[in-house]
Amino acid sequence: MTTPLPFPHWLSRALPEPGAWPVWTVRSVHLLHLTGADSLRFLHGQTTQDLNSAPPGCLRRSCAVTATARAVALLDTLADKQAARLVVLAGDGPALHQRFDRHLFPADQVTLLPVVQAQQVSVLGEAAPALLAAEGITMAPPSAGWCPVAERNHQALLLRGTDFGAGVPGLRLLLPDPHPLPPWLHHVPRLTRTQAELLRLQQGMPAWPSEINDAFNPFELGLAGAVALDKGCYLGQEVLARLVTYDGVKQQLRLWRSATALGSLPEDNVLQGEDGARAGVVTSRSALATGSVGLAVVRRAWLGASTLRLGQGNISLSLPAAAQFSAGASPSREPPPLETHP
Repeated sequence: MTTPLPFPHWLSRALPEPGAWPVWTVRSVHLLHLTGADSLRFLHGQTTQDLNSAPPGCLRRSCAVTATARAVALLDTLADKQAARLVVLAGDGPALHQRFDRHLFPADQVTLLPVVQAQQVSVLGEAAPALLAAEGITMAPPSAGWCPVAERNHQALLLRGTDFGAGVPGLRLLLPDPHPLPPWLHHVPRLTRTQAELLRLQQGMPAWPSEINDAFNPFELGLAGAVALDKGCYLGQEVLARLVTYDGVKQQLRLWRSATALGSLPEDNVLQGEDGARAGVVTSRSALATGSVGLAVVRRAWLGASTLRLGQGNISLSLPAAAQFSAGASPSREPPPLETHP
């Protein structure tokens, strides 16, 4: 059994040995549930993904943005028959619920249920489906993006894919909170919070509020796969369309590493070029056994740079593994967007 990706050495050193996979991690997420014939139509107009065409059982990753296209939340949308659920992967779930409530009209055939908290158990690795199948937890139909399952006499949701990006295969269980974790997990290695954070950084998955905030748009954060440009009118659509049409994305997310220990890095997050000009800003940082690592948003003029200055030291830059950028500012890997359906 091998890890799902040829991780770089610095990350492989921090993660469990290849023979120990699959592994798992758990975190709390907010769930929003909409019912009614207009549920997907409403979300189609409130998020960046094409949801009008989503059949029941389909899972599509999306973003909520402001009218000026600033990122509010990163979402997984679970389409159902005359209903939909939103998993808030990054963002303020209660605030998003209030926003939707304000935008609902009496004529909308939509009921917005109270926001709830859930435990998201992510089982990572190519062998994750076999592990869950041995416990009687399988995707039905097999091609679905999500489905309800029974877990210890409780209803849970099984989701295809992980919240670490398309490059890290696996499955997720959404369990009621509070709810005991499945006992079979105790026989599977668990990632520590630090290990999960390092994997997030290497993949380049934006978090709230470090990357998901009113300073950045989805194209800057490597979330182009979560944006449908040809689906018609939605909140922020005009600005996002102009950014692509006129090549207006002025900065992009980058992974950075430094040989300097985390505690010795300057508190100032401003990155500088060789000439001292402002080149970007550090958004996340974490410690490594030898040095530090994190994410940064780098201005366009320095996207080709391999190093920038942070304080008195240098950091090296590279593309995050799962980042998807729109055509324009620089060449990048373009894996397909997360979308699964029957």
